[in-house]
Amino acid sequence: MASLTRAVGRGAENPIKSEVLLVQQLLNRHRPPSLKPIGEDGQQGDETCKAIEEFQRRIMKLAKPDGRVDPGGKTFKALCQPPAGLTPPPVAGPAAGGMRLSDAGRKLLRGVEALSLTPYDDQSRSKAHITAWVKGATIGYGHLISRAEWDTYRNGISEAGANALFDRDLAPFEAVVRDSIKVALSANQFDALTMLAFNIGAGSFARSSVVKLVNDPTANSTYKSLEAAWKSWNKSQGKVMKGLDNRRQCEWDVYSRGVYNRW
Repeated sequence: MASLTRAVGRGAENPIKSEVLLVQQLLNRHRPPSLKPIGEDGQQGDETCKAIEEFQRRIMKLAKPDGRVDPGGKTFKALCQPPAGLTPPPVAGPAAGGMRLSDAGRKLLRGVEALSLTPYDDQSRSKAHITAWVKGATIGYGHLISRAEWDTYRNGISEAGANALFDRDLAPFEAVVRDSIKVALSANQFDALTMLAFNIGAGSFARSSVVKLVNDPTANSTYKSLEAAWKSWNKSQGKVMKGLDNRRQCEWDVYSRGVYNRW
C-alpha cells in the first residue's frame, strides 16, 4: 500500500518529490475525461493544489476544500480508493476473473492494427502482398504468421476469419494484464494496458516498468513517471518510430482520460 510521510499541497513545507509525484498520479487516476490530466513531475505547484481541491469538491463533496493531502488523512485515503470513473472499476488480477477488452477498446485496437486480408511483411512497413514467408509475415488484425502457419494463410483470409483470429490472439494479452496488475483498474485503464501488451508482447509487458509503476507508483524506476515509462516503448529495431509515438499517445489518452481516438 502506498503511503505518505509528509503533507502535499497548500501549506505543505518541503514535500518529498516522490510523494508529490504519487499524489499527482493518484489525482490523474480520478480525473474525468472532461478534465486535462495534470503534470506528473513531482513538483508541488498551483496546478497540483487546484487539482487536490477539485478532487475534494467532486469526489469527497467538501464545501471548503483545503487543497492539501496529509499522511493518513481523509483526502489521501480517498485518493487510494478505486477511481469512480464512468464505469465501475473492477479489480484486475486473478480475483477479477472475466475482465475483458471493452467494445470501444476492441474497435480502436482493430482500427490501429488495420485489417489486411492478404499476408504482408510488417517489418518492411509496407502492406504489399507477399508470396513467400518472411519473419514479419502478418495478416488480419496484426496476426504474426509463424512458418508453420504459412500454408494456412498464404492465399489470404476472410473478414470473418480475421475477426475470429483477432479474438484468439487477443485472449493471452487480456490474461497477462489480469495476471500482472494487482490494483483496481477502470475499464479504460484495462483497455489501454491490453492494447499496449498486444503491441509489445506479453513477456515484455509483464516485465515492464509500466506494470511496476501501475502496481506501485512509488516504486523505484528509471522513468520519472508512468507516462514516461509507457511512451518509452516507441522504438522498432532500435529506432524511434513516429507510428509508435502515435500509438503510445493514443493508448495513454485511453488510460489517463478515457478518450478512444485514433490519431
